[in-house]
Amino acid sequence: MRGLRVAGMLVGLVVGTAMDTARGERLFRQTDVFIRGQDGVKIYRIPGVIVSPAGTVLAFCEAREGGDQSPTDMVLKRSFDQGATWQKMQIVVKRKGPQAIMNPCPVIDRKDGAILLFCNLFPNAKSQEIPGAVRQLMLRSTDDGATWSKPVDFSEQIGDPKTWGSLCSGPGVSIQTSSGRLVVPLWHFEGRDKRDYLTGVCFSDDHGKTWRAGKTVAGPGNEGQVVELTDGTLMLNWRTKSGREHHRRTVAISKDGGDTWSKGRLDDALITPVCQGCIIRYTRRQDGYAQDRLLFSNPASTKARVNMTVRISYDEGKTWAVGKTVYAGPSAYSCLAVLKDGTIGVFYETGKKHRYEKISFARFNLEWLSDGADRLEKRSTKAGRAR
Repeated sequence: MRGLRVAGMLVGLVVGTAMDTARGERLFRQTDVFIRGQDGVKIYRIPGVIVSPAGTVLAFCEAREGGDQSPTDMVLKRSFDQGATWQKMQIVVKRKGPQAIMNPCPVIDRKDGAILLFCNLFPNAKSQEIPGAVRQLMLRSTDDGATWSKPVDFSEQIGDPKTWGSLCSGPGVSIQTSSGRLVVPLWHFEGRDKRDYLTGVCFSDDHGKTWRAGKTVAGPGNEGQVVELTDGTLMLNWRTKSGREHHRRTVAISKDGGDTWSKGRLDDALITPVCQGCIIRYTRRQDGYAQDRLLFSNPASTKARVNMTVRISYDEGKTWAVGKTVYAGPSAYSCLAVLKDGTIGVFYETGKKHRYEKISFARFNLEWLSDGADRLEKRSTKAGRAR
């Protein structure tokens, strides 16, 4: 693959032409999934992606008429060949009138392989300002995303309709912990003239039948993502309220499954403009892999939404040893996924001149991400050696 070195990092230029390579060789390929103006949609925003047990890649986003809270449908495209080609767009939740269906945040339930999609319903462009107006929805698919249940509104179980405004999930992905708990990153605001955005999670221990919200993290923030560490601790990673010029992601941990959280701390390694990011589990030693690995994606810049970067942590988020630019140009929201063959996908907003021209899916392997320093292996159960 031909490429360009930007600040010491290789940026792929050839789009959609790289072939799967032999073990140890580097793979990078990219396809454009949602392009502004296609299918009669003025703008696509806010990616969420998940891989089903069958290996299907499900890419969700908002199909908007304009900016935030403008009339918006929740849409989906599926890929059966690991992101190389995509099926026609499906409307998963159709808006009614001025409604905006926003913030996709899917998860797979290991119990039966069902795909759960969490999203929000804004009744109109002014509903964000009204406590109790924005609703939290859940949909379910049991046929690999071909069809979906009617949305279930569980807002009253997790929010205070008298004081909570803009009740929102994600966006990005939700998780299921090793205990089976479904955990959805959640945020809202309280107050009007001096409102603060507060972040936390809601969770279900009965596969989505009932829900409860944990306490929010001390300090303002929103648009969080959550990951389970190898010891069962939850780590929450979010952007701080707009206007705060620290340009770092904020992190907190929970030892009780999301009921309570530590005080948030800035992660100096995760530089950012005011923008969403995504963190997921890649591998665990307890599953037989040679390393514990987390992945993180965001536009790694303190000045603008540019430089879409994916990083690796080998010590459960304490440090981030590897970071590589996927695209150096305009880029914004992103979502990560692990494909069935162990390659990595990042579904992200991008464009040549503007960051919201399209949402693209880049697929690459660990060899590409680490510049050949690491590769995906499992330990030998007999000799205890990597293979």
